[in-house]
Amino acid sequence: MSQPIGVIVRGTGSSVPARIMRNVEFTKTLDTSDEWIQSRTGIRERRIAGPNETSATLGMEASRKALQAAGLTADDLDLIVCASITPEMMFPSTACFLQAGLGCRHIGAFDLLAACSGFLYALAVGSQFIQTGTYRNVLVVGSETLSRVTDFTDRSSCILFGDGAGAAVLSACDEPRRGLHYFRLYADGSNPKLMSLPGGGSRFPASPGTLAERMHCMKLNGREVYKFAVTRMQQLIQDAMTDCGLTCEDVALLIPHQVNQRIIDSAVSHMNFPAHKVMVNLDRYGNTSAASVPLALDEAIRTGRAKPGDTVILVAFGGGLTWASAVLTL
Repeated sequence: MSQPIGVIVRGTGSSVPARIMRNVEFTKTLDTSDEWIQSRTGIRERRIAGPNETSATLGMEASRKALQAAGLTADDLDLIVCASITPEMMFPSTACFLQAGLGCRHIGAFDLLAACSGFLYALAVGSQFIQTGTYRNVLVVGSETLSRVTDFTDRSSCILFGDGAGAAVLSACDEPRRGLHYFRLYADGSNPKLMSLPGGGSRFPASPGTLAERMHCMKLNGREVYKFAVTRMQQLIQDAMTDCGLTCEDVALLIPHQVNQRIIDSAVSHMNFPAHKVMVNLDRYGNTSAASVPLALDEAIRTGRAKPGDTVILVAFGGGLTWASAVLTL
């Protein structure tokens, strides 16, 4: 009997805009302070896209770095899956812009929307094409320009978000100890108003009214999202460790969605998970939605916090509501 095809993360890459926006800049227009923002979120600064930086350009740079790290070229790719809530356009898909910009063959390319869980959803989807033997190399990208849909008059939300992109090349592998061992995807669409961008779709098409009501900006209920995120993060970590037979000693690194330092601290402390094994870079980038996990994964690999042979748990949660996890050995 033939063995199932394994899927490894062969290379990663990331990209962030040049402009750094520090907390103090908010004090010019809002009743807030650097200390207030840091104490409630853990964020010191975030990156903001310039006029010529878009979800496609950021995704392109991250993808090129991932291909270089994987030792592959664009010709080696068989499929591109891009996760984003801030696509280049409604259509064509951002993945199609990536396919053209990278100079790929006429391969499949499509976008996927699962908000902050998007990269893990894309990771799971892309891996299936490899495990079935359909493709050998799949590019998975999370790219966001959240500053384009942020309401900078809303003190409770605008301080949270930043722009960036992360990418990973998935490849077939016959080493059973390496690769993606596990993933879980979940959604509960019963209360979409907790996190949403209501304007611009078929329910609320663009109009003077939607513009006046700022419906083309993100909306969130911070208190309810906090409770949801803490509960789901604990569940995701515990289930992943239980289902994979892992202990804290077996896990080299936990990479959570970079949403809020207090949420991360609360979740891991309830589980007695070692804080030094948690990858956090939200202090420099804020919440970058679908780009959050791949940005942190790439940084962990490039700085040596995650090394070949290490087992890593990835968890995320976002609008939908969605939540997801994955376990992989590098």
